[in-house]
Amino acid sequence: MNDIIFTNVRLDPDTYYVFYVGEMKAYGLNEFVHQAIGRHTERKTRIISIVSDVLEDYPHDNIIVINPEAFAQGITARSRVSMRIPITRFARHVSANAFVRETASSILQSQDELYVWMFESKPEFTLTRIPGVRLLGPDPLLAAKFNNKIWQYNTFRGHIPIPDYQICHGATQLAELTARLRPEWADGIFVSLEYSAAGMGSMVTRTQEDVTGRFTDEEAYCFVSRYMIHDYDPTVLAVVANEDDVFVAGVADQRIENGNAFRGSTFPSVLDVRVQEELCEHTRTVGRLLGKRGYRGIFGCDFIVTPDGRPFFIEANTRKQGTTMEFCCAMENLLPEGSPNLLELEYFAVTRNRFPENTPASPECLDASCGCKLHWGTYNNKVDHSIRTAHNIYQTMGERDLFRRAASGGSGGHLILEHVGTDMIVKPGTFLGRVVAVDSSRRRMLERLRQGEEQLMRSVRAEA
Repeated sequence: MNDIIFTNVRLDPDTYYVFYVGEMKAYGLNEFVHQAIGRHTERKTRIISIVSDVLEDYPHDNIIVINPEAFAQGITARSRVSMRIPITRFARHVSANAFVRETASSILQSQDELYVWMFESKPEFTLTRIPGVRLLGPDPLLAAKFNNKIWQYNTFRGHIPIPDYQICHGATQLAELTARLRPEWADGIFVSLEYSAAGMGSMVTRTQEDVTGRFTDEEAYCFVSRYMIHDYDPTVLAVVANEDDVFVAGVADQRIENGNAFRGSTFPSVLDVRVQEELCEHTRTVGRLLGKRGYRGIFGCDFIVTPDGRPFFIEANTRKQGTTMEFCCAMENLLPEGSPNLLELEYFAVTRNRFPENTPASPECLDASCGCKLHWGTYNNKVDHSIRTAHNIYQTMGERDLFRRAASGGSGGHLILEHVGTDMIVKPGTFLGRVVAVDSSRRRMLERLRQGEEQLMRSVRAEA
């Protein structure tokens, strides 16, 4: 138990359990996983969440916190330290953890299978080698293969519009290639490693110094594309059930800072309906190409839209998106009562290779011009240098409840979610917290989002 930072798990032999493995930012999705599985088992169902977030307190039952790096740094700093670790390392830690394995074995004594759902399926998660443990999500080997930018552009070329690009191997070849292309691609050159997310491992370069200072690995394969001037960074969330069936949830506008760093999203998109329809069709095309190759589950596509209204594909993420919770909350209030939600669609896609019979038509045209009265926005405060917090920010209601209140005609508002707590050292790349704002108008939603951002920043005491 020395590598367990916190746990409050208490097993009940009469309860059907499911594991969640990931970060607290996706904890809210447990409600929808619980709802999806609960419809298909007659037993009381509970989810055990195995997370890496080091917080002041955990106001939930059935939590296991594993983060050896944060634990070690906390001993050195003589203070509680909150820091993110890569999902690949976290998956290894969880898979090897004796307490997790013992808990899984105990659960399997009273149920035939133990489902595990993850925000992102990873091959490094090997707990599924225990007989009876099943991953409720995309195949991890396929997800890893398809999350490769080089594979994506080579596969999707000719099917959807993509920017000009080239591939190179090693820092020397990268420097030579970008120097040759820079006069022609004068607006900038986007450089990315094969695998990158949320701005990690990628950069919009304006000079050769940007390239040589950031990318130094002579063994790395790099993806190089023309940076295109654009006004919008939309993202589209979808689910693949097979090579023909793709459910598109909708289009949200991303907040991108410093060229490629994701900080949040807003919905409905402000884009013209025609452009949104194009984006949804391009996403459906990507989904069919993934489905044809065996992918099943949730995925997302990021695009840009140029000033003249032309959309271009940027990347596909073979995992849950940062907008998944908000789309789930919106869909349950905008779709007919009893409609399956995204996690139930994924459950059917993974376990039955199809969607449930009562799956509605994709609601992707729920934009402002079509009368959508539910506006939401998010902001992720990911610190770029070490800070120490002054106080915690507590919430009196859940995100799902806020959506329900706004959708039923009540007042909107904002929430601060997953705040790390009081007197915590927060390391670079770690979430201080997230803001979610919901209202019946875009103007009020944006104002509530701004208020939440300011409230979150007031919880910072000083640099650490």
